[in-house]
Amino acid sequence: MTDDAAKVQKLLRQQAAIAQFGSFALRQRDLSKILAEAVRVCADGLNAPFSKVCQYRAKQNDLLIVAGYGWQDGVVGDVVSRADLSSPQGRAFTTGQPSICDDLQTGPYSDLPPFYAAHGIISIIDVIIKGTDEQPYGILEIDNNRRHDYDQHDINFLTGFANVLAEAVSTASRGAALQVTVDVMKALVEEKDRLLYEKNAADLQLRQSQKMEAVGQLTGGITHDLNNILTVITGTIEILAEAVADRPELVTIAKMIDEAAERGADLTQRLLAFARKQPLQPREVDVNSLVIEASNLLRPTLGEQVEVQIMLSGDTARALIDPSQLTNAILNLALNARDAMPDGGKLTIETSNVILDDSYAGIHSEVTAGPYVLIAVTDSGHGIPAGILENVFEPFFTTKDVGKGSGLGLSMVYGFVKQSNGHIKIYSEAGLGTTVRIYLPQAIGLAQPITDELASTSILEGGDETILVVEDDDLVRTFVVGQIQSLGYVALSAVNADAALVIINSAQTIDLLLTDMIMPGSMNGRQLSDAALRRRPSLSVLFTSGYTENTVIHYGRLDAGVLLLAKPYRKSDLARMIRAALAADTKLQPPTPDPVGKGASKPSHTAA
Repeated sequence: MTDDAAKVQKLLRQQAAIAQFGSFALRQRDLSKILAEAVRVCADGLNAPFSKVCQYRAKQNDLLIVAGYGWQDGVVGDVVSRADLSSPQGRAFTTGQPSICDDLQTGPYSDLPPFYAAHGIISIIDVIIKGTDEQPYGILEIDNNRRHDYDQHDINFLTGFANVLAEAVSTASRGAALQVTVDVMKALVEEKDRLLYEKNAADLQLRQSQKMEAVGQLTGGITHDLNNILTVITGTIEILAEAVADRPELVTIAKMIDEAAERGADLTQRLLAFARKQPLQPREVDVNSLVIEASNLLRPTLGEQVEVQIMLSGDTARALIDPSQLTNAILNLALNARDAMPDGGKLTIETSNVILDDSYAGIHSEVTAGPYVLIAVTDSGHGIPAGILENVFEPFFTTKDVGKGSGLGLSMVYGFVKQSNGHIKIYSEAGLGTTVRIYLPQAIGLAQPITDELASTSILEGGDETILVVEDDDLVRTFVVGQIQSLGYVALSAVNADAALVIINSAQTIDLLLTDMIMPGSMNGRQLSDAALRRRPSLSVLFTSGYTENTVIHYGRLDAGVLLLAKPYRKSDLARMIRAALAADTKLQPPTPDPVGKGASKPSHTAA
């Protein structure tokens, strides 16, 4: 094998290690398991027999080994190093730069812990693990029992791995906060029996709504971080796949990494749906036609044992809804129904017009009275026990066996319906089947049918315009700038709104502002675009984000003139949206204030 081939294979192995760990971290909430997997995968990526993670303890001003790979007992959880220049870990922690020692015996450290000699450690390299604020989390160290001349690729891998680990640690911390919230909410649910004597049904409905809102907010924040990681993984593996296109054995590895990233992206999209943070494009939809199209997709999927019956009301009104997301919701409900009928059964999908009246709205505080389009999905399956019926819309809640379901299907439907200003109810009895009723707002001329002008294309069209990229995440910003330059554009970059405005206020030519929505500092992406357009009215704007927020979403849909590139995305998506933004005739308008109240219709109904 040539040196170049060996280098490519080494880089692919290291990228696979990062992707493998990133995929693991997406599914794991336990910080100790994340750290244990990190040291194992990182050691494998550098072909080293030992590795460890040291956590900084501010009170003691030291670094405690909290995870390790290859060490004997008495190291992990027991050994500490000083967080100053007297130790290799402390040097990296203090300077923020990688600390490399090819030979400990000739190095500058005279007071090393005895476990280094006991394990025959000769060479080490330390990099910093960033934290969620100004305080770093700690140090990632690779240890070898032989001399090793670490090259720049090794340092880049270890630094990149430490950055992904930092995101994973941050996400796990958020997950722990989420678990605390869930535990608190479960404790509140346990008080329900006592509250039934003191509260009426409306109070209980409000409590459940607030619970789902709290979990949704935390879920949205976690997903934002995961989408930043996936954007880098998805984009860089595309680059590597092109580089090894003539190497079938490496193409297989690249494809495997790509598929793992796709699975991660699918998971984050489901989480975004529950958190009501996905970008929607509602239009006037013929619900009957959409149900017929969805049923055609269902029949081969459900199998011959499931009888599908469609009952459509002839006068069913149009609904104001995102058609693709509604199709996904119907498919999810149908697949849940199939799993509830393992020996076969009957699935019925019905549509009709209903009025949710004031009395119904009085019981369900999140509902606005008025006309709705009803889609009811009914199965003849085993039903849902009453004791868990109120939990079925919670994320990751499932009654299926391990590996049979993610617990995100119903929660995704719930989030989509709520984000669309609709209402959802589930009725079930053990042994008698289940009915899920979705109430969608009727279309009254608030939206026009959208065109397919942004349809994906296989042609990567670039240009020579100048694009200002505003992104606070270093990994994502570096990746995006590289991709934009590869398309022929001139790329400028800024880490936040303040830095971007310095460039905008200069004489520099700028054709397009590509800005993240969520950024630290005094301005978010929408506020930056407003300030930029006051200075440069002809400037084109393209937003990007790991999730949507109310600065560009009003009445459940994107504001007029807004183009949003959702993370994670591929190079083809980036190229297509840049050209669409540069060619757009409609310019971004100032954000529209929310209407008085909730900004949505409220349902009630007499014949629920």
